[in-house]
Amino acid sequence: MLDERKKRILEAIIDDYINTGEPVGSRTIAKKYIFGISSATIRNEMSDLEEMGYLEQPHTSAGRIPSDKGYRYYVDELMKVSRLSPQQVEFIRSQLNVKFNEINEYMENIAKIISNLTNYTAVISTPNVKKSFIKYLQLVPVDSKRYILILVTNTGLVKDILLDKPENVDIKDFIYISNILNEKLSGLKLEDIDQKIILDIENILGKNKTILSPIIENVLRTISAADSTEVVLSGIKNMFDFPEFSDVLKAKIFLHIFEQKEMLRQIINSAMHEHITIRIGTENPIEDLKECSVVLSNYRIGDSIAGSIGIIGPKRLRYSQTVSLIDYICDTLSDILTRLFTE
Repeated sequence: MLDERKKRILEAIIDDYINTGEPVGSRTIAKKYIFGISSATIRNEMSDLEEMGYLEQPHTSAGRIPSDKGYRYYVDELMKVSRLSPQQVEFIRSQLNVKFNEINEYMENIAKIISNLTNYTAVISTPNVKKSFIKYLQLVPVDSKRYILILVTNTGLVKDILLDKPENVDIKDFIYISNILNEKLSGLKLEDIDQKIILDIENILGKNKTILSPIIENVLRTISAADSTEVVLSGIKNMFDFPEFSDVLKAKIFLHIFEQKEMLRQIINSAMHEHITIRIGTENPIEDLKECSVVLSNYRIGDSIAGSIGIIGPKRLRYSQTVSLIDYICDTLSDILTRLFTE
């Protein structure tokens, strides 16, 4: 258990190290943060904190830096969660409340926003909803041999698919065929399109039924791809602006992480049942992230968790601001996706 003076000194050291990236000495604390206490007294307290495992001394003559234990105590006991400014709130809402054609593209834009606002690497899992259904289908002729299948889903996906026209199908029948497809398929999810429905459509289309197979195949493939969970990244190069990752070997290790999509999925899915997850250094289950901190939160569709949003940064990341930002983006995104998927 730390007394109040040790708490103040530990908090001051971590705040200063987060801002500067330089080991912190007792004179810095005495001049900038804690007045009325001599630097000699602060130095003794820092020695005690080091012995207790909250601080580390990277070089014999240098000041101290926080240990993973020190960061953990800071996050759990000392950190004051900051509020976003009205300007930040307005900016985020304006960036998220936009129309989009594909959910993955929308999530990529959110990742860019987060990486730009934090200067860390943003990592996002796309919504795991498995609820996309067909809203509209239309066949549009391109020439005598090809046509475009336009597929629109309830999630906002609009897909144009170029297909070959069977020789026996007349372009004049495209409006009729489109109407039949919409009558039979509109409102159906992937799992609803069974052989019975396909045979029913074939019987109605008669001689034009040869056009149906590639349409169904592409509709099923497109919806399946849209409903699958992907991991989206942005701002990988941001990490190399921090001195901790200027070392070539560390940079290669860090890049290796982002080439392993399954590893990233493991990182982000591990937070799917917690509101805010903060993993610091050695708390990360993946060895290559031992020099990093990860902050994750969930977003929802209705009452169900749909995915996670987070950042990967150095251990001296700005925890308070980052938690506030991620939390607000998740809440805003949850409202937007809930309206989109449930209305």
